[in-house]
Amino acid sequence: MAGATLTIHAQQSDGVELVGFDSLAETSLFKGDVSTDGGKEIKTPHRGLALLVFPAGRSYPVIIGDTSFTLGIATPAAPPTFKDSGENDFFYRLLAGAESTPKQNYRFAKLMIRAKQLLESTHSVRSVVELTAKKTEIHDFVRTNYEDLKHSDMIRRLIAQYFMMHEYVQYHFEGRPATDIKKRYDAAVLGGVGSWLDILSPYLSKPEILNYCVSLYYDRSMVSLASLIMEKYRDYAFCASEQQKPMVFPGETKVTDISGQVQGTLADYNGNKVIAFVAKDCPVSMVVAVSKARELSDQKGTVPLIVAAVEKLSAQHLAMAKMVRGERMLFIDDGGWRESSLPEKIRLPLFVEIEEK
Repeated sequence: MAGATLTIHAQQSDGVELVGFDSLAETSLFKGDVSTDGGKEIKTPHRGLALLVFPAGRSYPVIIGDTSFTLGIATPAAPPTFKDSGENDFFYRLLAGAESTPKQNYRFAKLMIRAKQLLESTHSVRSVVELTAKKTEIHDFVRTNYEDLKHSDMIRRLIAQYFMMHEYVQYHFEGRPATDIKKRYDAAVLGGVGSWLDILSPYLSKPEILNYCVSLYYDRSMVSLASLIMEKYRDYAFCASEQQKPMVFPGETKVTDISGQVQGTLADYNGNKVIAFVAKDCPVSMVVAVSKARELSDQKGTVPLIVAAVEKLSAQHLAMAKMVRGERMLFIDDGGWRESSLPEKIRLPLFVEIEEK
């Protein structure tokens, strides 16, 4: 594999992950243990910012360029040290607030600092006028620097903070009813989504952009607003697919509830059933599934919504049930159906209704 070699030396054996970025997507460049004796060499074609992530959640930025270098880890609680990487040394000095005049023009490190300062400047926004000005500043910054920013997590972070700013602002106007607050807030969010669809569509597909915007609200259990975004931009509220084919769920397919403990089989649930297909990397599918489960719960009927995750069932899938009142969401906990019936990719969201005859 072409590219630079990053050598990691650790004073204590610990698992780490090195995560790289490509615009809104992230990818694992390495995940595993680093021995204390020989270290670990990682060859990667990634150029830009990566995150060195420890199991407990602490992470540190690492700039990867064309030159190989060594990274030292004392403990997860301390920032890494660098050998043969002047740009990372310079970057960490700036992160610590120290003045630094490098011999070389470390343009990428300086851009990351500018992005960090822009993020920090958003916390003082309080009025609609300030919000509008700051949104324009973020738009211009991303437009101008996209080709470099896409190799870092900064596009993701800037968009996330862009939407968070809406919650800092007072939307009430004297003489207007309090109900206008939510309308103005929702309109500002929906307009923001439209702006990002326009700005990023020369580089990314609109469904990918929309999925990321939706995820920012779904991940905070703000399903109603996520649904509103999908309704406004329904033409892009999907994940790409291949040709569909019929999917079969035998009666002995195992089904579980939020506990993750196997409760029974599909045949144990008499009457009509709704199967909702979801994927962790397709937030719109999870939003639609939660919304449908809420709808079934409000109808006070006996029809359950059963989630079929296209990947192995995980805590992230089970957490969907916490967003639904009652016990109207169950989960298929049987990989056999994926092996026998699931295409390589399916268009999501997707529901299948099973009617008992």
